[in-house]
Amino acid sequence: MKRWIVLAIFVVGLGLPQATQATELQCFEQTGFCTDGRFLEYWRQNGGLEVFGYPLSTIDIVYNQDSQMHFLTQQFERARFEFHPEFAAPYDMLLGRLGDDLLRYRNIDSAMLPREAGATSGCLWFETTGHNVCNQANGLGFMSYWQNHGLNDPKLDAFGRSLQLFGYPLTEPAIETNANGDSVLTQHFERARFEWHPNQPDQFKVLLGLVGKESQKLVYGASADPSKLTLVGDTLFFTADDGVHGRELWTSDGTEVGTRLVKDLSVGTEWGGIYELAAVNQGVIFAVNKQDKDYQLWYSDGIEAGTRLIKSFVPNAKINNLKSLGNGIIFWANDAVHGIEPWYSNGTEAGTYLLSDINPGLADSAVSNNYGSYWVDYAPIAGGMAFFAQNNQIGNQIWWTDGSIANTRQISNLAISFGMLELEVLDQQHLIATAYQNTTMGVWNITLATGEQQLLASYPAIATTRNPASAIQLTQAGGKVYYLSKTQAGELSLWQTNGQADQTIQPNLQGYNAEHIVAANDQLYMRLTNPQGIQAGWWYFDSSQGLTQLTPLPLHIHAANNRLLGWESIAGGLRFYSTNGPNQALRYRSSVMGKQTYFPDTTNDRFFAIPSFQYGTELWSNDGSTLRMVKDIQP
Repeated sequence: MKRWIVLAIFVVGLGLPQATQATELQCFEQTGFCTDGRFLEYWRQNGGLEVFGYPLSTIDIVYNQDSQMHFLTQQFERARFEFHPEFAAPYDMLLGRLGDDLLRYRNIDSAMLPREAGATSGCLWFETTGHNVCNQANGLGFMSYWQNHGLNDPKLDAFGRSLQLFGYPLTEPAIETNANGDSVLTQHFERARFEWHPNQPDQFKVLLGLVGKESQKLVYGASADPSKLTLVGDTLFFTADDGVHGRELWTSDGTEVGTRLVKDLSVGTEWGGIYELAAVNQGVIFAVNKQDKDYQLWYSDGIEAGTRLIKSFVPNAKINNLKSLGNGIIFWANDAVHGIEPWYSNGTEAGTYLLSDINPGLADSAVSNNYGSYWVDYAPIAGGMAFFAQNNQIGNQIWWTDGSIANTRQISNLAISFGMLELEVLDQQHLIATAYQNTTMGVWNITLATGEQQLLASYPAIATTRNPASAIQLTQAGGKVYYLSKTQAGELSLWQTNGQADQTIQPNLQGYNAEHIVAANDQLYMRLTNPQGIQAGWWYFDSSQGLTQLTPLPLHIHAANNRLLGWESIAGGLRFYSTNGPNQALRYRSSVMGKQTYFPDTTNDRFFAIPSFQYGTELWSNDGSTLRMVKDIQP
């Protein structure tokens, strides 16, 4: 409290803070900083010390994260001034949204807070944000303070001037602890924080929080960047960097104490070389490569003693595309004898073997895109796994395996010039595959038992070198496979097939166009645009009922464990939505505020790697109603 009494002496007794004054420069020995020119003029005209406080920095060019541009900026105790000469005064000086910034740092998404029921008698009601601003005593309080201070713009009325200076209220009043450690009634605004100090003289009962000073002291966390999130039962395996051991294998049961390093494969801060994981036998099999070392296959049950090497492949021999199959995994590897071929491992050295040398000798059977990578797609069917392969003498093929050498067999064979792209299960006896030849893209029905091939539809291939796919996003739902056809101009249309050519048709989308499709609970969901190309949100579809809107929001949606997960990217954060069951509404759960450049990995519906301002990118968990950080792995 003593600090505010001293401030009062300066304001009332001197009229101006203790300073060395000059025509264009005013310096403050209280903080050791000066302000001048338009910054000083704006400070004096719009509230001075009471509203803005002392300067805390020099005037300098600073990067603005929201606009992603640089501006002349100066930080004050209760504000951040940003100079915009492209605008006419007084809007050539804009105030940072420090009130909102401090809320976001605490992962409070003010736009999603509950709205008040409506206007309260004797208060100011703000319909835009759904909050009232009221007085706390007769004629004194937040409302009176808001009304009696404002931007110096004679073109605005009193309400407009106050709104330009402080912005909208973002919260209801609540008791909070301020920067001085005092518990005070507090209400947050876009550019300020109001605090009620009932024991102070009337003119100081409402004080503005030191949002500028506090924002300067914010510590932005380092990132452990959890990745390769692989859920095995209730246990998560993943890689992370704690800043001490480098990027290594970790495990978590969803609690802070149960989130721990499994094994430091490379002692010290060097990267352990783990780059791919797959679930198997109450643990994971993972691929490791350290620069200029062998490619290795490892197994871990989540404890250091149970983490062991399975098999080493010679340098540059490659291991990739690990996929769970039965009691082990299928993967592709080059042992420098057979080329890149399909292998199987049950987590032991004896149980790790080549399934078939499909393209004999050193040649690869992995289908190449001619740019150093491969079209690898799996389809679990009939207790095994279907996959693409190629033989230089015969052509591109579809194979099936249950993980044994004896039951690894070719299903079908297309012409040697065909390129394979996607596989999807229609039912346990039929696969839908896309393949292209020259300028044509075909959609095929493949019978698993006989290898019979039926062309269902064809489309002009896209005239690009890397990806000619004009039939994409094969998705099974309700006994049908859906996909999008794509034109050279990028236009998309939805198709469906039950495996018969005459019933491979375009569903009636009532004039909408589909952009993306996913399936959950045997139901198809799609993101649509209207005929004018405007986003129309997500909908679900079936042949009998047609289209029903799920949400108007243009979310990034994934299906995981028969639920839908939705992510909305906003300025400086993410909003998380999910469903509780089939065709139920997507409900807002919670927000995490941080510098967001990508959507979280959603291979499961419980754990995510999410960036926040305070902690960096760390491991978060979803309990069905909200998100919470599991552990700050790299503090």
